[in-house]
Amino acid sequence: MKDQPAVLVLGGGTRLPKALRAHGMYVVYGGTRDEFGPAHRDACDEALLLPDDTPGTWFRRAMLLHQEVPFQRVVTVRERFLTTAARIGDALGLVGNPLRTVLTLKDKALMRQHLDSRAETPSVRSRMVRSPDDLNDFIAQVGLPVVMKPRDGSGSEGVLILRDPADKVAAHRKVTRRPETFLVEEFLDGPEFSVESFTSHGAHRILAITEKFTGDNAVEIGHVVPARISADHHEELTAAVRAFLDEVGLTEGPAHTEIILTSRGPRVVESHNRPGGDGIVDLVRHARGIDVRDLLAAQIAGVSDGLPDDTAAAGAAATWFLTAAPGVVTRLTGWDEAARCPGVVEVSPDVRLGDTVAPLRGSSDRCGAVIAIGADPDEALDRAHHALSLVHVTTEPATTAEEEQEERR
Repeated sequence: MKDQPAVLVLGGGTRLPKALRAHGMYVVYGGTRDEFGPAHRDACDEALLLPDDTPGTWFRRAMLLHQEVPFQRVVTVRERFLTTAARIGDALGLVGNPLRTVLTLKDKALMRQHLDSRAETPSVRSRMVRSPDDLNDFIAQVGLPVVMKPRDGSGSEGVLILRDPADKVAAHRKVTRRPETFLVEEFLDGPEFSVESFTSHGAHRILAITEKFTGDNAVEIGHVVPARISADHHEELTAAVRAFLDEVGLTEGPAHTEIILTSRGPRVVESHNRPGGDGIVDLVRHARGIDVRDLLAAQIAGVSDGLPDDTAAAGAAATWFLTAAPGVVTRLTGWDEAARCPGVVEVSPDVRLGDTVAPLRGSSDRCGAVIAIGADPDEALDRAHHALSLVHVTTEPATTAEEEQEERR
């Protein structure tokens, strides 16, 4: 170990640890006991396992471990560890994105404040909601619809779109229960995309543009790579994302930036200094032959990543998510048939018999997914849709106790 540079990898699967070890790094994996499986044992040299993700505990333990195994880098591809990893790296004086950049990306209210102070970046009207009166005042100013979201959230969890005055009842309840937690923004109307990028020494390379499809409460129900857009729109989106990443000071690593193409031009919704979730990292890998975790490992090891300069896709990949009526699952069929369909490379069932399906309020309320590949985006989407059409979920109404549990979410 003495001759190997050590890296602390917080959370995630085995792809990144394996890639780091392939570059001769000494890998210490940090995570919870329930996510550390047999494959992780072969992917790392040491493991620090704690009961939960409490930031303060991880910070203290990592600082102690650093005295025994001096880290050259601290890295994560998991949302819940982004701030913790940045705080550890900052305290140890390690190379990485500035802590202020990570905090700005993590806190949507802070991000809006930062962008509002930059004349070069198109603004999105927004306001922190500390009381129902704050929400009412904002609606009176900009009109309906508006979007209310947790200032520190992901996966569309807790997002509310208020289209009608009656929608304010649920929003007022959330604000009263958790003041100074939510941000309200003007509604951005237009097609949604995410831009997957990788940054080296402050230069942002575009890996792919993902076309997004949403359902109730803006929950994402499908993606396809590459997006079906014109060359002009491609240039607009990539230019807007590069400008945004410059503004927030991202210097290295992956970014997943969600953006809406409005009639006034692109507007950034939010961004994260990590790879895209919802299987997007796999869509990029299937469509372009690039895995961002391999790029990150090469960057940390200080070797060339071999990434081509062009962004032309060799093919296409799509994922579509299964949704179902709320209630208790009483019948579930078709996953085996879906897996055998042409072009399908992965099926991911997320509910079993007896599970309770919640109303579609966030990514965790979906029931599974299919990933399919094709020669072009339309073929990949058609294959994913066809495969998922073979899966059937039957639910029965939940009991009062189950409904109350869901309502408290």
